[in-house]
Amino acid sequence: MTGSLVGADETLFRIVEAMAETGPMGVTEVANRLELTKSTAHRHLQTMAAHGYAVNEDGTYRLSHQWFHVGTTVKSRQPFYLASRSALKTLAERTGSTAWCAIEERGKLMFVDGAGANPTHNPDLLLGDWSSITQTAAGKAILAHLTEDRVAEIVGQKAADERYAAADLRTELEYVRSRGYAINQGEDISGIYAIGMPVVVAGEVFGSLSVASPTDDLVTEDREPVLDALSAAVDRVAKNLSG
Repeated sequence: MTGSLVGADETLFRIVEAMAETGPMGVTEVANRLELTKSTAHRHLQTMAAHGYAVNEDGTYRLSHQWFHVGTTVKSRQPFYLASRSALKTLAERTGSTAWCAIEERGKLMFVDGAGANPTHNPDLLLGDWSSITQTAAGKAILAHLTEDRVAEIVGQKAADERYAAADLRTELEYVRSRGYAINQGEDISGIYAIGMPVVVAGEVFGSLSVASPTDDLVTEDREPVLDALSAAVDRVAKNLSG
C-alpha cells in the first residue's frame, strides 16, 4: 500500500495536518517542522492558496474556510446524520442531557452532531473530533454490533485504545449486546458519564445515539427513563433510515 502513495500528496497532507494543529504558519516554520526545503514548503503553500484552501496573510498561511465547506458538504451527505437530527433534539429535551450522534470510520469514532445546552459539556467542543471508540458509550455500542472480524481489525489498529486487552473488551461487548446499551463512567473525559445505543437497520450498523452528563446519576441511578428516551430516538432514526 505504501509503495502506491504519491509523495507530493503525502507532503501536502502533512502540511495541512500541521497547520490544523498549530494554526497559521510561515514558510520557514513549515519547512523546519516537517523537515522540508523552503522551496518545497513554499510551493505547497502557494498551491493551497491558489486553490482556495489556504490564505496568505503577509507571508503567514492559515487554512481557509474552504475546509469548512468541504466538511459541511460531507456531513450533509451522511444519511445517519440527516436521519438523526430531529430525534437528537427531542432526546436532549427528554433527558435534560447532551445528546450525541456518532459514527465509526477507519476504526475511530466521530461525533457528527450534538444537541443540548449543558455548559459543562457543550456539543460544539467535540463535534468533528476523533474520540476513543473503546472508551465511549457511543463507540462501544457500535463495536458490540460489528462482526468479530471487524472488531478484531479495529482493536488491532493504533486507533483503538490500548488500555483494553482484547479479552476484556470482548467480554464487555458481549454484555453490551445482551442488555442493548453501553455505558462509560469518565473513561474518555474525566467527570463525564454516558449511555449509548446503536442504530442497526437490516443488519447494518449506521452509528449510535448517546446521552452524556457531568453527574453519575445517569449511569448509577434509575436508568429506565433515559433508556426509554434513547430507545425511542433509536427507533425513530431507524425508521427514517428505512423509509
